[in-house]
Amino acid sequence: MSESISDSVHAFIISLQEQNLLLPQSAVVEVVTQQVVREVASAPDWLRGVFEWRQSQVPIVSLDTLLGVPRERQTRINRFVVMHGIERLPGLEYYALQVRGIPHPVTLNPADIQNLPRREDDPAAVAARVRASGVLCMIPAFEGIERMLKDVLSRL
Repeated sequence: MSESISDSVHAFIISLQEQNLLLPQSAVVEVVTQQVVREVASAPDWLRGVFEWRQSQVPIVSLDTLLGVPRERQTRINRFVVMHGIERLPGLEYYALQVRGIPHPVTLNPADIQNLPRREDDPAAVAARVRASGVLCMIPAFEGIERMLKDVLSRL
């Protein structure tokens, strides 16, 4: 018996500095490059700044920083994945994830995804680790990241 189309998930695999990221396609709005980034005074290192997108100021989250990659080892590539705010927090309809690679679209069936154990040193920003179509990936903890972002933005 073949798997039905409804069992498949459309996603993106995207390179970070030292890992791969797996994002559901439904959460991604757009991938943008070469934006003018405005730093935010007294923001934590993982909040890289904001850029203007569709007449809104979009905050930028560095997953690499949240994952413990030192800033000096991170490349200066201005590529951002604009995300829908999953938690629908007021004032945080969109935010961006700073990424290194170009998103590669994949269609995943249950057989294409293998759950892996989280690492001992995984920060709260990691919801899960998986092997998706043979590629080791991390899935971000969207809800936690969005709450951290909202908390920081409300204090600035």
